[in-house]
Amino acid sequence: MLRNFTLDDATPLIQYDSSWVDGYNSPADSEMPRYQGRSFHVTNTNGATANVTFHGTAIYLYGAKRVNHGYYRVAVDDEPSLSMSGRPLAGAPEKFQSLLFSREGLTNGEHTLRLENIYEDNEKIWLDVDFIVITREVDIATEVQSTIATHNQFTYSRQWSEQNVSGYRNSTARVTSISGETATLNFQGPEILVYGGVGPDFGTFKVQVDSRQPVVLNATRGMTHPPLTLFATSGLGDGQHTLTITNLEGGKFFALDYAEYTSHTTNRGGPNASVIGGIVGGVAAALLFLAIIGWYFIRGLKRAQDRSWDSSHSPILADPQWDDNVQVTPYVDTPSHPPLGHVDARPVIHNAHVATVGMTRKTDTLVAPFPTPRSGESSYGRVSQRGLSPLNSQTETLAQELDAGAAMTLPPLYDQVFSSQSRPRHRDVGGSGQI
Repeated sequence: MLRNFTLDDATPLIQYDSSWVDGYNSPADSEMPRYQGRSFHVTNTNGATANVTFHGTAIYLYGAKRVNHGYYRVAVDDEPSLSMSGRPLAGAPEKFQSLLFSREGLTNGEHTLRLENIYEDNEKIWLDVDFIVITREVDIATEVQSTIATHNQFTYSRQWSEQNVSGYRNSTARVTSISGETATLNFQGPEILVYGGVGPDFGTFKVQVDSRQPVVLNATRGMTHPPLTLFATSGLGDGQHTLTITNLEGGKFFALDYAEYTSHTTNRGGPNASVIGGIVGGVAAALLFLAIIGWYFIRGLKRAQDRSWDSSHSPILADPQWDDNVQVTPYVDTPSHPPLGHVDARPVIHNAHVATVGMTRKTDTLVAPFPTPRSGESSYGRVSQRGLSPLNSQTETLAQELDAGAAMTLPPLYDQVFSSQSRPRHRDVGGSGQI
């Protein structure tokens, strides 16, 4: 069975170089509401890169196609890179939440996607990332159940506090700004996602599952976002696992919202010895019964040879046919909170275009600021992004999320090149803020 999860553009799992700018709720771009959750990351630097390492069989990258976008390149693992155009077709309107790249048919393991901006000319210099959908396989022999672990179910070291924060689950978060503080969760199942905060006052953290190689991630972003996916992993195998999160920067916050993990609860295909014995006995009894019935049937058949046979039966239904109009896409609506978690999906088929679903990945909730960190030392300076400010009105209409299944006739071109610095853009969302 295939399952999807969606990564917001601001997730620490996407590693941007310092030229990318956080455009969340930016008033500098009039088209900002058309991005998923009013959020995007953008660059106008030639050779700017973004990478994401994921576990799965397919990946889908979404962004905008706008008249001042240039080329971009994408490569997965060591495969040859593809170069594509980030502009709409001549005379066509600009496209948002548009499929920029997809790669399917990967082995169900760890892979890395690398994205790079390429200037087309002096004006077509921009590239943005809206969101990413990842598909992975789960065991079809078992029922998959999703479980929410609130931050209260973690075990903490000493210097954590529970704070009231708007936009978080139950309006609370577990927060620390002390380097070396840890949060630990024991869970059962093959995959887990962790949700929490990112923004200018957040820093680097480390995540380790069991004895696996630790992963270091950076929650520093140009704007403070509602909680999103901080960490995700799958392929752990059934059984008990331990996840440990460590805050790495004194004076920088780590805010934990909740975790979501899956467990295989009902085994459909692994009968035990007693069940097998019962099946064998039942089969033997059934065979004996059929033999007796067969003997009587043959006798009756001989007696009825002169009778007419009424062959009027209900017509056999035709084999089910696949409806070519059915639009199956990698992104599917889900009621989980927030809608960046697990989504069941049928096999992905890309021969049709988008459908609209009434759900956004983020809300307009303005996340309340955390208190001043207790420790003043940090290896990351505060992010400064000119022209960016929180949304002034919470009454503006949210852009509906497109399931973005754009006909997988892939746009024309993707890969990487390095060159000079960027130029100002008509939708300037500020300088090249350090992230």
